[in-house]
Amino acid sequence: MLLHKHICDRMKTIAFIVLALFVQSVSAVAQAGLERVIVEKYYITDSSDSISCKNQVACTIPLHAVTYRIYIDLMPGYRFQAAFGIPGHPMFIKTTTTFYNTPDYGATVSNAIPDRLLGEQLVMIDSWLSVGGASEGTYGILKSEDDTVSTIKNSDNRLQNENPYAGAPLKYKDGLQNGHARLVTGFNIDSIIEVFRNKSNGNLFYTENGSWACMGGSVGLDSIDNKILIAQITTNGDLEFELNLQIGEPDGGFQRFVAKNPGEQEILFPGLTYRSIADPELFKFYKKIKKIKIKKHEKI
Repeated sequence: MLLHKHICDRMKTIAFIVLALFVQSVSAVAQAGLERVIVEKYYITDSSDSISCKNQVACTIPLHAVTYRIYIDLMPGYRFQAAFGIPGHPMFIKTTTTFYNTPDYGATVSNAIPDRLLGEQLVMIDSWLSVGGASEGTYGILKSEDDTVSTIKNSDNRLQNENPYAGAPLKYKDGLQNGHARLVTGFNIDSIIEVFRNKSNGNLFYTENGSWACMGGSVGLDSIDNKILIAQITTNGDLEFELNLQIGEPDGGFQRFVAKNPGEQEILFPGLTYRSIADPELFKFYKKIKKIKIKKHEKI
């Protein structure tokens, strides 16, 4: 009983204070507002991403590093409030190698990246947390839903790889649309978010006592479609994450989704766990097919 009381008291006072911030009550769940979690392979590096740039140190990145974008797809009218970790429901993002962080111009949260720097070095594949934005003046959207208008051009002619496993090349579709997304607010993650700081070489973001959140809640650029970018991670290792989410309902209530072991008034959502294994053979295969010459059909 004492242990149970200690955990309950701790949960009330931990930095994850979304309950106090939004002053709401959990409603009976008539329908779940979270439809799916989408992990997009945004870009895959090649050898040209590490050479011939203005600042050689700033352009050093492992070969075949993958940039992943994590989106949540909500029902219309629902808002992202927080991704959190609490006792019994840890939250983590980890890799078997290290996270890539742009040395000069990167940031721990997307809103801190000036738009004017998106075309510099490898800023577009920096690792960070988000509540919808991809820079101070852009939203992040799926490349499959982007157009080819006003695509960012890299000043060093980097990020040109056309690996089909990352979908449309960034030089044609950059997954960015103009607009000012809401700001990221962190609670009790000041130290662990440093793993996404410039020049950091860390491989683990983990908490059982913190969150990144959005005051007032955030929606997607298209509020009906309502896909919200919540993180971008670049690594050449195996990527794994386990998240828990709180989303706001249209009537002012909220729903809480957990990756594992749901308790009372919590909704189990297996899609909040993810693991992608780096596959060197996949890239070897891609290298081979690039060399294959298309032969003309012989006349019969």
